[in-house]
This record gives sequence, C-alpha cells and structure tokens, in this order.
Amino acid sequence: MKSIVLLFFISFIFSLYGNTPRKVDFRYAPSWHVTSICLPDDSCKTLVAPEGQLLYDFGFRDTESQKNRLAANGKGGLKYFPYANGVGFQTVFHILADENIKFTNQKLYSASVPIVETYSETQLLEVKQESFSYTSFGLEKFDDNNILKNRELTPREDIILTTVTNKQNKEQYFYPKIIVNSEYPITFKENYIEINKEKKLYISNKVSEVRQNLGENKIIVELEPILLKANETKMFANLYDNGINTDLKKLFLESYNDLNNKLKIIRDQVILYWENHSSVPKNNIYIPDPDIQNLVDASIRNIWQAREIVDQKINFQVGPTCYRGLWIVDGAFLLETATILNKGEDARSGIEYMLSFQQPNGKFGKLKPNYWKENGIVLWTCVRHAKLTQDKDWLQSIWPKLKKTVNFIKEMRTMTLNNDILLDDGLIPPGEIDGGLGGADDKAEYTNVYWNLLGLKAMVNAARWLNIKEDLKDFEDEYKDFYKYFKKAANRDLQTDMYGNKYLPIPMDSKYYSLPQRAQWAFCHGVYPGQIFETDDPIANGTLEMLHTTLHEGMVMGTGWIIDGIWNYFASFYGHACIWLGDGERAANSLYAFANHASPLFAWREEHNPRDLPMHFVGDMPHNWASAEFIRLVIHLIAIDRGDELHLFEGLPKEWTQPGMETSLKEVATPFGKLTFSLKVDNSGKEAILEIDKISDSSCKKIVIHKSGWALIDESSIIELDPAKNHNIKISIR
Repeated sequence: MKSIVLLFFISFIFSLYGNTPRKVDFRYAPSWHVTSICLPDDSCKTLVAPEGQLLYDFGFRDTESQKNRLAANGKGGLKYFPYANGVGFQTVFHILADENIKFTNQKLYSASVPIVETYSETQLLEVKQESFSYTSFGLEKFDDNNILKNRELTPREDIILTTVTNKQNKEQYFYPKIIVNSEYPITFKENYIEINKEKKLYISNKVSEVRQNLGENKIIVELEPILLKANETKMFANLYDNGINTDLKKLFLESYNDLNNKLKIIRDQVILYWENHSSVPKNNIYIPDPDIQNLVDASIRNIWQAREIVDQKINFQVGPTCYRGLWIVDGAFLLETATILNKGEDARSGIEYMLSFQQPNGKFGKLKPNYWKENGIVLWTCVRHAKLTQDKDWLQSIWPKLKKTVNFIKEMRTMTLNNDILLDDGLIPPGEIDGGLGGADDKAEYTNVYWNLLGLKAMVNAARWLNIKEDLKDFEDEYKDFYKYFKKAANRDLQTDMYGNKYLPIPMDSKYYSLPQRAQWAFCHGVYPGQIFETDDPIANGTLEMLHTTLHEGMVMGTGWIIDGIWNYFASFYGHACIWLGDGERAANSLYAFANHASPLFAWREEHNPRDLPMHFVGDMPHNWASAEFIRLVIHLIAIDRGDELHLFEGLPKEWTQPGMETSLKEVATPFGKLTFSLKVDNSGKEAILEIDKISDSSCKKIVIHKSGWALIDESSIIELDPAKNHNIKISIR
C-alpha cells in the first residue's frame, strides 16, 4: 500500500513538473566550469576557468619530483584546478588588474563567438577581461583543411585584454599582477614569462617586481602601477603563444596605445571570423527560446573546437582534456550530428579515420579488447551516415569491411557457447560495460548485447536498401536468432523495482546488481536509435518506467560513474527513449533539465553531483558527446524519421508556440534528403503557419504532423501530408 501511495505521489509531482513553464536559467550548473576559446580543429586547446584563469598543459608529467609529490593521491598529475579524472593542468596563468578585485560575472561575447568576458570590481574599479584565440598565420588559412593539415606547426596565440575603469571622480592607481603556477620551469625575461624554455606569455606594461619565493611552482609578476584619472578607462594586454614563433610579439615592443588599438582590431577580426567565415555550421536550426538556441549554437561550436586533424583525417574528439581523442561510442553520435548539420564530407573523413582501427578479422576494440559493443556501433554509424547522405555507392564501397565485422559478431556469439558461463549463451561474451559499471571476465551483461543487436539490425536494413539479397537473408537469419536468444535471456533476468516496475538490469548475474538504473545507457540506445524493441514491448516500457522513478533535478540520477550523481547527457538517451515510445512531453522536459545542468557559458561536464551534495566531477568539459546529444534531442523533438515516414513535432514544447514565435529547420539531413520547414505563430498566438519544402527521396511515404500538446485537436491529433509536395497550412494553436 505504501508503495502505491508513493508511486501516486511521484506521478503527481511529475504532472506538476510537466505543467510548469519550462525555462532555462542554469539552476543546476556545476559549481566550477571551464570554457574553450580555441579555433576549429585547433591543436592548442586553451580553456578559461570561472575567474579568467588560463589553463594549459593538461595531463601527466613523468618526472621523479612529480611522482614523489603526488604519490599520495596515486594519480601522477598535479591538481591545479582538479578537473578530469584526477588529472590537472600543469600550467595556469591568472592575470589580475588588482589583487583586491572581487569577481562578479563571466559570460561569452555570444554563443557562437568564444570570447570569454570575465568581470570583476573593487570599491573603486570596474574590470572587464576578454580572452580569445587567434593565429597570426591567418584565420582564413587556419580554417582550410586543404591548405594546412598539421595545426601543431602553426603559430597560435591567446590574447587577453584587461580593461579597467575608474568609478570615482578622482584619480587613483591600480596594481596589475600575473600569477603563474606551473610544473614546468618558469623563467622571466624582459617583457615575457617563459614556460619550459618554449611557450611565452608576453606583457604589455613594464614590470616592477618578480617574486619567486612563493613555493616551488609559483611566481608572481607585479607590473608597474597604472594611473587612472577620474572616470578614465585604460587597457593592458597579454599574449600567450604556443611555442611557435609569432609576429604578434613585435606589437609588444611598440607604443602602448598602438598595441592596444591593434589588438582591438584583431578582436574584431576574431568576432567577424566566428560570425561569418569559420567552418562551423550555421543557421540549420532556429529555436524561439533564446537560451535553447544559445546552447545549440555553442554546442555546434564546441564540437568543431574539439576536433583535430589526425593522420590527415578529421577526428571528432569528445573534449579538450581526458577525452581528447577518438572514442568510438561517443564519436558515433558526433559523426551523426555533423552529418545531420549538412557537414557530411567532414563526417565521412571522421568515419574513415574510425574504420582505420578495424583489425584483420573485422573486429573493433579501440577502447579495450573486450569492448565488444564497438563492432555494432561502427556498423550503425556507417549505415546511418550512408542513409543521411543518401550515398549507396559509398556504403557499397565499404561493404566488405562491414561484412567482416558482421562475421566477427557471429564469432563472438560462438564464443559464448564455448566459455564456462551459461548466462551469455547465444549472446555476447562478458565485456566492458562502461557508463556506470565496469566489466569482469565472468560478468555477463546486456550493454554489448544491445549494441551488437543494434548494429546487426542496421546491416539488415542496409542490405535491404542496397538490394543485396544473399547478405539480406544471411543477416536477417542471424539477427532473428540473436534476438530470440536475447528475449529468452531478458525474460529470465527481469527484476521488479520497489514500485512494481518490471525492468531488465544490465548485469545478468544478480551478484553484480547495483541500482536498477545503473549503466542503462545502452538500453536507451537499444530503444533509439536501435529500434530493437516494438513500441509496446513490456521489457522496454517496464525499464523506462523504472527510469521515470529515478528523476532528480529532472534527470535520471545514479546511472553513471557517480552513483549519487547525474550523467548530464543521459538526459538525451532518456529523452530519445521517451519520444520513441510515444512520450514527447517527457522528452521535452528532459531537454530543459539537460539545458539547466549546463554552465552559464553553454557547456557541460560529463557528470557531477546534484546541488544538494558536495560537488564531485567525472569527465571532460566541454564534453562534446553532450553537445551532440543536445543538438540531436532538439532536432528529434521536432523532426524524427520512423521507418518510411517523417514525423514532425512529437515533442514540440508548448513554450515554443507563443505569439510571434518561429521554429524552423533548414536543410538538415534525413534519410529522405534535406528537410526544410518553418512553424510561425501569428501575433495573436491563436494560429500558426506551417511551411514545408518537398522531400527529394520518394522512399518517404508520408509526413506526419503531431498536434498533441501544442495545437487544437479536432477530429484527429495528427495531419498526414504528401512529402512530394510543398506545403503551406494553417494550424490552430491550443
């Protein structure tokens, strides 16, 4: 009885949450965040901390002194600004207009322009510090992959402009300082600070004193006091280079005013570059909620900033620190996002880099040898990309590689019949789980099962699309047999949570059980994009119902590595599962909860605690699987393909249909060709005009418009349209 009452109460709270106007105000932002200011595909991944600190040289230094100093924490990296999995930044600069300042705010110039503005003050002064990246090589050249493949050979500069205003009607001095913490040797020269005899921070003003008696790894450089007349504003500047000779250093030998003016011109060039000329996609998505739009724009930019050129290919990297590299699971969704945003050529380069890790027997296992799920993930990635680009020829060209991976999946299934574990028979051997649970040699589990089923199903659909009849029959037979074993095992392993929901835990063996929601990321992927469950499947619906009961701050809690924490972009996995199984309202709620866990500078950390607990962190920041997931969820709330149909507005938030608002997509990729539409609400808020451009691919049988939740329902909650025609229709608003 108590459980029933509690379940009713939770449902009541959910209903209240759903009726409360959704708003982004960053209420659940992490207590410490960083922001990327580097250029697209940059090899110098500069980050700025909340008080304007410039963070460099992330990672370990393999030195005896460091090992001795840090033996106690067992990590091997000095924790200047502990940040990602216990490893820190080896060099940190903090440029202060005055030691007595109090920090008041930090923001970006705009979501699309990564100039970090850090604000501070004293009783007498107002301070604005702008930090941004530049290249004296030329922004237009830096952005061209055909001209420059190796960014590491390019001069790259970070510019810091500090503007100080006297708030008083009498003159006064301020006393700038530069604080340096570094594990590398620090040397001061006449007008620059040198780190490890390589990288330099140039100083625009004269230095009065250098203090090196503050510990082994710290110096403070005090500049000569600067006089401000009543209500006067002055600026001083700093320039950091990446160790490559830069022409900009010459400016710091010129007159003060000329230097400042030239650096302001460079700042304006940087703004123009980001707004108009960079390779970053623009104008594909228009959302009338400005905060959601900012997060979309910043997410796209962050993905392009994290990328890097590796082996002459574009590597879509997850982040700038501990996840700086190819992670095949994360990368799959980054590559899909790039393709959706009409950057299929870039994504193709990333997929070719991914395919380079295939082993002779068809296996993928870049992360770990028993990370079996990479095989299914690569199959899905390639098939999804081919369909989004409508490129059968390309898929045909890599078909032999993909068939080898299918054969390896068959081989894995055979392995389960030859090991000593009965639980995994006919499925996938024990492997690394990830996302909240580790693997073990005897830990039979479902994450690798979900993803290999998912990949095999993608290959069935691909063989049908390419009309390769022999492979189609082979893959269909294998998938049916695999799925039969899965359903038998799943029904065997079903558990019941405290609310009576029947759910499928990730481990098969009860001795490895944790919280029911732990590591359910792969289940959500099995629902979508995997589509391995029918929409009325009791296993899928019961497991999703279990997840509904775990929400805290609008997010599934305890599913990731921090058992009392929140895995931010799990909100997208969960939201996608909700929308696929018919609950667009929950999916929209999940989007806004996701948004409110971002930093006010529009980026996410992978995991952190909710605000009622001391803050602990896991993972990178900006974490760009999170960026990709936010973009994907925004798009799929308003446009998602279901088989041979395109469905619009299944999760459209009613907050986007207020008077005068417009929601639109422009030339985003779908399996049926490019999609362009706009939904414009009139100024009365009672009627909307929906314009849809015709779809190019005849495989799309219908466009389905969902009206539930935002429009007036007459005889039907849906409208069906012919995709081969342009449409301009009126819809009455609820």
